[in-house]
This record gives sequence, structure tokens and C-alpha cells, in this order.
Amino acid sequence: MLRLNRADWLLACLALGAKTAAAACPSWSGVPVMQPIIPCDSQGTNQNAFNNLAWQQFITLNWAADPNLPGQPDASVPASAFGVAGTASPVVWESYKESSEVFRPDGKPPVPWQTKQAVPLAMRSLMKSKTLKATSAFGVKGLYLTSKFGAAPVPALKDIAEAGTNGAWLTAQPKMNNYLTLFEKRLNQDEYNYINQNQLYIANKQPAFATTQGLNLPDGSATFSTYGTVGAIEIKAAWIELDDPTLWPMFKTSQAWVSYPVAGGGNTPPKQVTVGLVALHIIRKTPNAQQFMWSTFEHVYNAPSKTELTAPPLPWYTYYNLSCNPASDYYQCVQNKMPVAGKDPYSAAVQVVRTTPISNTTANNIAALNSNTWATIKAANPSSVFLNYQLVNVLWPNNNTPIYPGATAPLYDGNAQPPVAQQPVANTVLETYHQNINCLSCHTGATIAGTDATLASDYSFLFSEAGNPVTQLKKSKLMRVKIPQPPR
Repeated sequence: MLRLNRADWLLACLALGAKTAAAACPSWSGVPVMQPIIPCDSQGTNQNAFNNLAWQQFITLNWAADPNLPGQPDASVPASAFGVAGTASPVVWESYKESSEVFRPDGKPPVPWQTKQAVPLAMRSLMKSKTLKATSAFGVKGLYLTSKFGAAPVPALKDIAEAGTNGAWLTAQPKMNNYLTLFEKRLNQDEYNYINQNQLYIANKQPAFATTQGLNLPDGSATFSTYGTVGAIEIKAAWIELDDPTLWPMFKTSQAWVSYPVAGGGNTPPKQVTVGLVALHIIRKTPNAQQFMWSTFEHVYNAPSKTELTAPPLPWYTYYNLSCNPASDYYQCVQNKMPVAGKDPYSAAVQVVRTTPISNTTANNIAALNSNTWATIKAANPSSVFLNYQLVNVLWPNNNTPIYPGATAPLYDGNAQPPVAQQPVANTVLETYHQNINCLSCHTGATIAGTDATLASDYSFLFSEAGNPVTQLKKSKLMRVKIPQPPR
């Protein structure tokens, strides 16, 4: 039997991906269009190509979802209905599976893809009734995490920290009634199928699989056709409660049951409210992006950049107070001040500022692309709420390298572009307190489940949420019991 060394194996994978990726690709012009299509890959391996693909993905994933086919756009919805103000109907990515539906307590199998979302387990202990009214045709949308990395299984409500912040959170300005920002994590059907078919929702199954086959998420090529043709997609979204109906036409809104942490521990009872989308990470694996393409979007009213503060800014921001008074502000108007758990109140607003302006360089002119794409959206729907969202940046691998079996963390970052020293790819809501690093600065260290795990989980932190069946947990505990030794 022919055996390949690591270098040959990598080359073979790249060659196969290149030959098969175009087999089922939808026709696409290479620039954002008002159609619900996801191209199989970027049309070129350069910044501009990935930027265009990022916007096209944003359009498709924010198209109205087919109520009968979770994860798919409703083809009957015209472009003129893209981002209709006031509608709370779920979009495509909102019909993906929430991570807690895939990685369930005790290593239980994922909820079937077509099943409507139930009340999150972490919210049930807070309810007098064990049921909540569905917020859409896809079931119950429950928001309770105040960290994009919050653990999904019970007791998730205790985790209120942004990554690497030792317990920090993000509180909006008085314009938004000092509400806490709430996060959710979802994944598409390709990634769901990969996890489900290989039983990677069981922590004890991950080591052998990662060692022998390599935990290598599907990229949409024929090699991974048994899982789907799109490639793995993970979503991290941030929401803010909107009390003021006059603001609804400016946001992509949804109905959700929300619960907030309270000082001293515990959480508020769930309440159904209108929430507005403030930030969105779209992370996708394609043949040209084995280290994934990391695209991030924000609402234009989130926060100003340092350069925008020197020019006439927008009239208000969700996370920046133009009239902040150091004498009365809890953080004395210090920019991007990270709150300390157990010390600072949840109600104290953070004065957020973008430290790296939206790029307008010749090599990465995102500002121009945003303007061009807004014109395309406006031509279809002049009042679309998505005219208020901008692409912040896209990180992509300039040295595209597949993951080999037995790979350990930290993984190679694929010479990610743009370089962090040149343009850190950070979102002011999702990485408020770490705007000087890139997504892969953290995600190269993602590992499989287990406290001693060193095997890589293909840049995804979701796999660490896997559990084990109760019987296996009991056995493992028994194995750790120390048997008393007789006296000598």
C-alpha cells in the first residue's frame, strides 16, 4: 500500500480540493449580487477576492430563511424584500443549529436538523413554566450568553466573559438603556453533519478521530461531499435589546427570550423582547481557505474609530457616548475600559472606540467595497436595514495548508492576511478589549475536549463543549479513585 509522508499528503489534499471544488459551484460574477447564492470559493487568492466573497455570504446568510428547510434561503423572497424594516422573521443563519443543540450534556446526540429549537437548558431553571412561546417558525430563540465563547451546556449562565478577559462583558450606552450585549453561536448543516456522522459530540470519540483521520472540517469539495457542498460555517452574533421602536427600522431585528446576570450571582427570569443585531462573525472553510476565511461585520452605529472622532461623527452610537462626562461616568470615559468581574456593575456603559479604522488602502479597500455593496442593496430595497451594516475586514490564509492527522495545537495560521501588525482584524463588539490581535491569534490554539487535550480541533473552539455519556463519566471517575494502601 502506498504511504504518503506529511508533505506529500498535504500536496495531495490541496490538489484534490482544487480539482473538485468547482464541480458544483453556482455561477457568480465575483462581486456581490442581490441573489441568495453562496459561491463555492473565492475567485482568486487575494484580499479583494475574499472581501467580495465575504459580502456575498453576508447577503445570502441574511436572506429570509425557508421555513420548511432550515439553513436554506427562501427562493420565493425577492431582492426587494432583503432587509425589510420591522420584520422579525429569521434569516438563513438564524435557522442554523445553535451550538448547545449539537454539543449536548452527557454526550447526547445532536438534536435532529429539522427539529425546532427548544428552550435552552441553561434558561429552564429560571422559569416557572418549562415552556416558552416560540419566537419564530424555527422554535425558541434564547439569548443568555454575554460572551461569544460562553460554554453552551448548563451551567452556561455562569460564564459571562469575553474571551481572554477574566470575566469582562460589554454594556451599551444610555441610548440603549445600558443593556448587556448578548451572544449566540451557530453552525451550518455541513459542520453539523460532520460532527453528527463522526460522533464528535462525544468527547471520548474525539482523540482517536483526530489522531487517525484528523479533525478536518469539510470545505465543500468533493472530498467532503457526504457532509454537503458549502463547507463548514460557524456564526458568532451579538445582539442588543431594543426598547425604542423608532430604532427598529435601523436594525436587523428578531424576537428572543433574554436573561441577564445579576450582581451576586444568578440571572433574571426570561422575558420576550425585540433585539437588534450589532455584530456578526461569519467563519467559513473553503478549498482556498483551509485556515478558514474570517469575515466580520458590524452595525455602523456601534462605535466610532479614533480617526472618525476628529471629524463630524454620526449623531449617536450604541457603545459610545458623544456627551460622556468624566466627572459622572463610571469609567471616567476611558476608552475600551474592560470591566472587572465582582467589582464593576453590569450597568456601567463601556466607551468603545475602534482602534483600527476601516481599511481604504489600495490593497484592501474595504471602505469602497462597502459603499459599492450598499449601492447594490439600495437599488433592490432603498430602505433595507442592511444598509446600516459594514464589512470590517476579512482574514484569509495566503499559504493555504490542510490539517493533517494527529495535528496538535497551536496550528499554523497559514500566513494569514492581512498581517496583524498591519491591520488587526477585530470587531469592536466581539473583540472589544483585544482589538490588537487577529482571529487566528486565538483560534490556532483551539483543541478537542478534555482538560489535557493537545490535539487540534481545526481552529474551532466548539469541540471543547463536547461531553461524555453518563456511564463513561462514572467509569472515568471510578478509575481516578485512589485505593487506600495498607499500612506498612
